[in-house]
Amino acid sequence: MDKLGIFTLGPLQLTRGNVPLVGFLSDKVRALLIYLAVEQKRPLRRETLAALLWPEQPESKARANLRRALANLRQVIDDKNGRYLHITRQTLQFNAASDSFVDAVQFQQLLNDSEPTLAQMEKAVVLVNGRFLSGFSINDSIAFEEWALLKREEIQRQFLHSLNRLTAYYESHHQPQTAVHYAWQQVNTEPWYEPGQRQLLRLLSLTRQRAAALAHYEQFEKELWTELAIEPEPATRHLYEEIRDEHEETAVPSQPPAFLAEPRTIAAAPFVARARELAQLDDYWQTAVAGQGQVVFVTGEAGSGKTLLLQQFAQQVQSQSLTAVPLFGECQAHIGQGSPYLPFRTLLARAVGDIEPQWQSGYLNREQVQRLWGLRQTAVSLLQEVAPDLLVVLVDPAVLPEGVGGTAVTQPPAQAVLFQQLTHFLQKLSQHGPLLLLLDDLQWADSGSIDLLFHLRRQITGYPILIVGTYRPEEVIENQPETGQRHPLAQVVHELTRDFGDIEVALNQADGRAFVDAWLDREPNQLDETFRQTLYQQTRGHALFTVELVAALQEQGDLFRNEAGYWQVREAVSWAQMPAKAEAIIAERVGRLPHDLRYLLTTASIQGETFVAEVVAQVMDQPLLEVIRPLSSALARSHRLVRAEGRQPMGQQVISQYRFRHNLFQRYIYGRLDTIERTYLHQTTGELLEELYETAETDMLTVAAQLAYHFGEAQLITKAIHYHQLAGRQALRLSAQAQAAGHYRQSLALLATQPETKARIEQEIEIQLALGAALLAIQGYASPEVKQVYDRAFTLCSQIDAAPELVFTLYGLVSYYMVTGQLDMALAVAQQMVAISRQEGVGDMYKMQAHVLMGLPLFFLGRNEEALEHFGAASAIYKPEQHQPQAYAFGQDPGIASTMWQGHVLLHMGCLREARRCLQQALRWVEELHHPYTHAFTLFLAGCTPNWYLQDFEQEHQYAQRAIDAAQKSGFIYVAISASFYLGQAVALMALRRKGRTAVKKIADGIALMKENLNQEAAIGSRGGRSSRWVLLADVYEQAGQLEEAWL
Repeated sequence: MDKLGIFTLGPLQLTRGNVPLVGFLSDKVRALLIYLAVEQKRPLRRETLAALLWPEQPESKARANLRRALANLRQVIDDKNGRYLHITRQTLQFNAASDSFVDAVQFQQLLNDSEPTLAQMEKAVVLVNGRFLSGFSINDSIAFEEWALLKREEIQRQFLHSLNRLTAYYESHHQPQTAVHYAWQQVNTEPWYEPGQRQLLRLLSLTRQRAAALAHYEQFEKELWTELAIEPEPATRHLYEEIRDEHEETAVPSQPPAFLAEPRTIAAAPFVARARELAQLDDYWQTAVAGQGQVVFVTGEAGSGKTLLLQQFAQQVQSQSLTAVPLFGECQAHIGQGSPYLPFRTLLARAVGDIEPQWQSGYLNREQVQRLWGLRQTAVSLLQEVAPDLLVVLVDPAVLPEGVGGTAVTQPPAQAVLFQQLTHFLQKLSQHGPLLLLLDDLQWADSGSIDLLFHLRRQITGYPILIVGTYRPEEVIENQPETGQRHPLAQVVHELTRDFGDIEVALNQADGRAFVDAWLDREPNQLDETFRQTLYQQTRGHALFTVELVAALQEQGDLFRNEAGYWQVREAVSWAQMPAKAEAIIAERVGRLPHDLRYLLTTASIQGETFVAEVVAQVMDQPLLEVIRPLSSALARSHRLVRAEGRQPMGQQVISQYRFRHNLFQRYIYGRLDTIERTYLHQTTGELLEELYETAETDMLTVAAQLAYHFGEAQLITKAIHYHQLAGRQALRLSAQAQAAGHYRQSLALLATQPETKARIEQEIEIQLALGAALLAIQGYASPEVKQVYDRAFTLCSQIDAAPELVFTLYGLVSYYMVTGQLDMALAVAQQMVAISRQEGVGDMYKMQAHVLMGLPLFFLGRNEEALEHFGAASAIYKPEQHQPQAYAFGQDPGIASTMWQGHVLLHMGCLREARRCLQQALRWVEELHHPYTHAFTLFLAGCTPNWYLQDFEQEHQYAQRAIDAAQKSGFIYVAISASFYLGQAVALMALRRKGRTAVKKIADGIALMKENLNQEAAIGSRGGRSSRWVLLADVYEQAGQLEEAWL
């Protein structure tokens, strides 16, 4: 098989078997291939792709354009059997396991590791022949151009970083000729990047090309002034002067430390979705490098990613400037404030060479290690010169280079002396490169360290020094348990904010969903929107919780790799088990609470993630103010476990709503309850909520799901069944058929535990019929589960002589037999239905349903006069103002259906005027009804298919697209599939009529859509009218001159 080649790192080249691909109808088809190939990690939704390439077009037209582009693309790349593309109705995805080569993907895969090997970097840079998509653009798609620009900049950064590292590596390993090659490549790619220019100057000098080095600098200086009106950086000018004057040779870098040759013991953690925070830190860094040193803070709760952000930021700084000096200092929870100056002691240890632990744990990359290792003797010399007491008191002799030691002090130096000496040391060290001082977990810092930090805030002004500290706000805001005093860091933060303005980078959860997506998309996957949204709901985008929960799902097999290497999710995912790391963090936070606050949260957790304070107060038998006060103060502001959602009107009352800050907080606290206490609290909470809602005259349908949950957990079966039924009714009212079916299934499961009585049978009939209506909408008439539900209802109705319900039951069975093509069975059941509907006590809705379902098999059997009689009988009963509100209970409006089917019969009888009147009346009524299923079905059968009979293909196309949009919005599979067939037919027939340059392509698109939907009909078991649709497909083939295909 010829390999598909997609070369984007330079001028665009698309090949198969090294032969250029031809036949693209437009650059947008090429753009579609490029985007799918480069973003191949996960499925891409069709509407997203349509908006990307046709942003100015209405959605329906954009999606039609996408379908045409996709058909052309598949033809050009010979995508037989989906070898290159995974295609579904909702998504497209490039097959990463196909026989293909995408240079941009290969490039980024080689450099994905935080520490790519030398071989990986060399392979990656060879792939680059220019900027990403050089010379290729889609002028009328800003979205595509923005994506291409961001991808171009991302690849450019990776490319330059790799060249910089390769140059530095070969320079430090005494291979200057190879280093010069990469240095030239670097400056040719980005001539204004001065660290790269200095590398080249130094290497030209080392390789005895002094004249070339001087000439290159002079040319660079001239071009810099001409293009940007600026002069070279002082460091570049200083290097030039050294080479020019030959006062001293450029020093060969010292040998790297031995531990760099050993593999890391801990893999570096992936880093995603913090571009905004990195940009904020970079702004602070640029200000500091310009000589305006400052102190800033990164804040966030435990596990939010503060430490990893510091690590990534340090690497970003080092990639921008090899002269930068990153130094890490940290505090430790188990030591707390018992170790004086710990963050600064560890920072000084790094400065003098104790960096192996940071390398092994991933805090430092290779360049940072080499930079710090080369500076260690300078740091020691500076300590001896300007901070001798600091060297003795705060630096562990074990970490100093061999033969180095300080002078013993006779008495401990005063704090002011230590502060002043550290200040002088940092100021002097910053002359060797801008300093980035990273102090982690300052909530555990001792008061001396915090005082020292406060002292430094003004002493670093005027120096290229940036101090970044991290802390957990919930532990700094609250008073310290040992002393009852305010945390000392709180005052420092307040003072710094007052003096310098905004100094905080907050890792809140505002972009939590983006983090979830980014974390999942680190690796190729086929994880759909439902899984992603559920994961977000579980973790709220909290970094650690998300990472650990995904790992737990992988360990327990709920997430698995398929044969193609994509992560997939099993049908039934267990979300109940909380990962150990997440649980430990939550346990530590909850464990700090006094007993009364823990009990308050335990009571609140019964209600779920959101809760009503008034109910909590009643359950606890406490005055409302005694509950609201700790919720809004200590628990919200200090401990940051809940947040206020606001006061909400409810009838004549107003309730106070709160929310746990994370779903996992609620789950952990709720999980500590034993069975008896949990059952009691659910019962009490449910009864109080029920009373609250009834007193407020709330529509109980809107709160039924909540009450069903509480009474189910309290094992009050009768009430739980009742509220599940109400919740199902509310879901149907909102056209949430899947949720409705779930409530009805739960009702049936609970009902099965009760003794069998006539009342229970009547209740089960009611639930089964409601479940059937929901399933009809989402699974279609041919679903085996639909038939099973109506069979069960039929059996139950026969036991107790329930005539109205029996009519509805038979309606479901007739529908099943009709769609599966069993017309004789459908007619026999419909006859029973009509006979029962004539009994006393059967309501109008049931009578109309019976006549409609009697007319349908007669119509399909060609008995038009008899069919018209029954449809007319239903229409004669129908009163829109009286019967339309009942459509939600019955699943469809039978009056609109009867009028619509009358129109179809009249069309077949040649009565065009009467047919048009009926069909237009049905369309008018459905626009007034606002019942989603009836709306979608009527658009299809009263708007789409009749226009085919009338040969008005434009109207057929318009109504088909509207029906598809309405059906897909609410999940009506059967309607969407049926309407798509006629959409394809309209596309093909309009192209045949209009001819033109694109006709052949559109005919092929239309035929492909017709065939696809015939296959989908077969997959769901639908056979009704199927033979006629094969005839329609054959007719299109014949008109297109494809007689051989027509016979097949």
